Amino acid sequence: MIFLVIGLFVVVAVGAFLRQQAQQGHDKESESQAPVDPRSLDLPDEEAAVVVDDDDEEPGFILSARQITDPERASGATYSSHAPAGEESPYGRSSEPKQQAQAKVNLLRWSGRGGSIQLENMTVSGPVAYWSNGESSTPEPSCIDVTLPVEFPKQGYTLPADGAESYASMSPLQRGIYLTWLAGARIQPPLHICYPTIWLYGIERRTIIDKLDLTMCINEAFRLLPLLRWEALSQSVIDFITWLAIRVWLPDEELLGYCKRMNVVPEGLLDILLNSYANSMLPLPSAVAFTVMRTSAKLRRENDPQVYHSEEGLQKFTPIYKEICKGGIIFRKPENTLKISYRPSNPSISLGKNDNDTVEIPDFFEDLSVFKPMLDSWEVFLAANKQAEPETNLADISERPDFEGFISTLRPEGSDLPLIAALESLGKLMKFDTSPKSKITGKERKAIVDVAQVEGWQILPDLGVSGRPYDWNDRILLIELEPGTLLSQSYRVASFILEFMCSSLAVDEDRVFEPLRQRMNDFFTLSENDNIRLEAQKPLCMSTQYGPEYYGDFLCSWLSEDERKSVKNLVIDAVKVIPEFADNPEVNSVLCEVLKLREDDEESQQEALKSSLNRGKDVLNLMTLLFKNN
Repeated sequence: MIFLVIGLFVVVAVGAFLRQQAQQGHDKESESQAPVDPRSLDLPDEEAAVVVDDDDEEPGFILSARQITDPERASGATYSSHAPAGEESPYGRSSEPKQQAQAKVNLLRWSGRGGSIQLENMTVSGPVAYWSNGESSTPEPSCIDVTLPVEFPKQGYTLPADGAESYASMSPLQRGIYLTWLAGARIQPPLHICYPTIWLYGIERRTIIDKLDLTMCINEAFRLLPLLRWEALSQSVIDFITWLAIRVWLPDEELLGYCKRMNVVPEGLLDILLNSYANSMLPLPSAVAFTVMRTSAKLRRENDPQVYHSEEGLQKFTPIYKEICKGGIIFRKPENTLKISYRPSNPSISLGKNDNDTVEIPDFFEDLSVFKPMLDSWEVFLAANKQAEPETNLADISERPDFEGFISTLRPEGSDLPLIAALESLGKLMKFDTSPKSKITGKERKAIVDVAQVEGWQILPDLGVSGRPYDWNDRILLIELEPGTLLSQSYRVASFILEFMCSSLAVDEDRVFEPLRQRMNDFFTLSENDNIRLEAQKPLCMSTQYGPEYYGDFLCSWLSEDERKSVKNLVIDAVKVIPEFADNPEVNSVLCEVLKLREDDEESQQEALKSSLNRGKDVLNLMTLLFKNN
């Protein structure tokens, strides 16, 4: 009996032991299958952890969950928009940086208009470009590898005359030139065609492969266009803008803003502009009709003069257009279509046969007969606004002065120096009373301008500004002007604002003047010739002929306090591209003193959110009346 009890006990004990061992094995298996923090593991090369920053103070970075090894997989990635935050992680900061794994691949990352790229001694803000921390796993010629050496140009350096096919193949000095151009917000004309070409590669990948930031890339490409002096590259950028604008079907208001700034608009852009009104039974707005007639290569006749966009020209065209077109022409959508395709210039982008790179839009310009009412109104507009020929102007001048001899004396043959003289010299040439006691009259100023225009010269500063004080001792600058050229109000206001800024901020260096001149394009609709004229007035703007109080007294006598605030806000917006002026409270203090404004007056939130173009429209509207037609 005892042996029986002992046997039963042994059986129970062994069973309990076996059940315990089985439970322990099950627990170990369950533990091995439990979730593990990915930041604590060394992941294989084919995968990268998703890292999210939990810090409330700074935005975090969400990275691709897969290694980016080819362009096809790049479209599924989400790129960081900032430079690395520290050496512990190439991705940015983590709430647990010590546990985060080092990545074993170098991702291709994007830094847009609100991002930055951090190099050892430089931060490039808003580059609109790709970058990597080492050679990128995705081949991309525009990628800025922050580990490559950079040499920034110094005074006296001989700048390289040759180009490069990619950022990686650039010399250290070329990289320094390229990064300096990017850091300067790309408002300076690039020194070599390779720099804008390589930059264009990046926005091609962003839009074609990633399919992101399409509208922003259009804006940035369009802003680059006026700076390009290479015809082939300019055409490539225009083709890119046209194709992408059709891809995103840009809103007509935004598209019209682009077209206003171009002298010739591609047919595709005009087609999608007209398409917004086709079959709507609504008359085509006069602003659209004016832009189409002014910029269409198919509608303009061979002998038609080039007409630049201006509010003054639009106001003259509108009543003619509405009368002849009975309120406005109504378009119907045509049956035929126009196919637009774009082949990327980026050598790393290879589109397959199944990739749809062609867009189809209605072709309004196949049958030009539908434009006949617009063509008739345009013909009447051109005839009504045709300037008198030089011979007609000469008939109003009783004694033609020897202007040619005056110019020859001022600038000997072969010299390319700016033509700077005293206004008194022209007054004497016209046989006016230029004695110290005499004041120059508006009639005398107009006669001087008429003579100069007949001979093909423009006088700066503008002698047709109402209420502006002029003196016979004032220095003037003469620049060549094709006879019959009509200067737009946008150009005149931009010229005056540029003078005012240079005087108020004591601008005396090219590196400051040139960005400010370029900024005028962001506020006003200026043609290529307008930009050439603004550039030519540099010697006058950088002189000390007129002090800030000269402009301040003039503006205070003509503009209200709110109107002077608009001028001040435009200037503060314009100078933010200059590092020493950006967010500098002294700039605001100087402008408030010159314009007699209260310095503690806070700009309203609505005013602060205004775009540069809207600021320009405000100032143009309030200053247009100060400029008389010479």
